[in-house]
Amino acid sequence: MTKKTQFFVGLTIAAGAGLLAACLDSGAISHSSTYLLYSLLAWLSSTLKVRLPGVTGTISLNFVFILISVALFTFSETVLLACGACAVQCLWQSRSKARLVQVSFNVSALAISSGAAHRLSHLLFGSRETPLALLLAVAASFYFTADTLLVSGVLSLVGHKSLFKVWQQCYLWSFPYYLVGAAIAGLAVETSRSTGSVMSLLVLLPMCLVYVFYRIFIERMGTRSLSAV
Repeated sequence: MTKKTQFFVGLTIAAGAGLLAACLDSGAISHSSTYLLYSLLAWLSSTLKVRLPGVTGTISLNFVFILISVALFTFSETVLLACGACAVQCLWQSRSKARLVQVSFNVSALAISSGAAHRLSHLLFGSRETPLALLLAVAASFYFTADTLLVSGVLSLVGHKSLFKVWQQCYLWSFPYYLVGAAIAGLAVETSRSTGSVMSLLVLLPMCLVYVFYRIFIERMGTRSLSAV
C-alpha cells in the first residue's frame, strides 16, 4: 500500500470514526420498535450480497433500509443503522478473512455516505410538500455517488488507474439498481405510514426479486468478461 493510499484510507477512517462517535454522543437514538425492526432487517439484508466482477467488493440489499431510514429516522439513527449493516456485510461469509483496516474503511465509507445522503437530501428536499419519491431518489443518488467514489478512490490508488475509469467500469452501471431500491424504499415508507411497520415487510418480496435479478445479471456479465479475455 503506497503512502497516498495509506493517507486516503486513514483520512476516510478518521472521518467516519469521528462521525460515528458524534452520532453515538448525540443521544438522538431511538429505541422504538420500528427503528429496532428496520435495523434488524438491515442486518439481515446485508447477508444478501452480489459479488462484483473484477473487484473484491460486494453490493448488498442493506442500502434499501438505509434509504428507508433516511425517510423515517434522524441523521444519527441513519448513520448507526448503516454502520451496523456494513459490519455484517463485511463479516458475513467473506471469501477471505476480513482485515480490520478493510472493515474500518468500509464502515467509515458507509457512515459518510449515509450521512451525506440524509443531510443533503433533507437540506434540499426535506419540506413536507416535497414528494417522498423525489427525496429518496436524491438520497439514493448522493448515497451511491459518495460510497462508490470512496471505494473507487482506493481501487484507483492501488491499481494506479484513473479514478473515473475505475468508477465507470466497476460501479456506474449499478446506478439503476439503487434507483429501483429507492422506489422499493418509498413503497415501504408509504405502507408503514398508512398501515404500520409490520405490513411494510411486504417490501421484502420485490427486494428479493431485485436481488435475484441482479445476481443473475452480474454472473452473466462476469462470464462474458471472462469469455472476452
